Amino acid sequence: MKSIFAIITFLFTSGYVYSQTAEYVKGKGYEGYVFPKEHAIWGLPPEPNRYTPSQEDIAQVEKVLQDSIGTDYVKSNQKMYKKPPINKRTLKKYVRQYVGYLTENNEIIIWINFLHKDEYDEEDKPKDADKINNEIITIFDGGYYFWRITINLSTKKLSNMSVNGIS
Repeated sequence: MKSIFAIITFLFTSGYVYSQTAEYVKGKGYEGYVFPKEHAIWGLPPEPNRYTPSQEDIAQVEKVLQDSIGTDYVKSNQKMYKKPPINKRTLKKYVRQYVGYLTENNEIIIWINFLHKDEYDEEDKPKDADKINNEIITIFDGGYYFWRITINLSTKKLSNMSVNGIS
């Protein structure tokens, strides 16, 4: 009986430790949620190389994104999905989720999920509105409504761009 109580207590305690709400951030042309390094992703405990991005990190990564949005890398990774194109004008139509990592060389990597505001609107509270600051959203075959990219803040390089629904 004591072991069952201990197991149940452990499960509730570990769930509390790993489930933390993200911090809301807003800047010129962007808004989103920064997930702390302690936050579990898809129910898995945090990895040891996780990093909690600061407000300054987010402002810098958004500047890198703005400066890079018209590059061949971004254009080629969305070429099959033409409506609407992801560009400086359409970027502000997405709510973001930011997750940070550190490389072995202590470079800061920020993974950003983009969820279109038509899908997420705080006033209308659609299906994912209660989740966006509590868990990492994944949408399958969402087209331009959901996409992601990874930005190395130290080198200012973009990678792993994926517009949902494009193979």
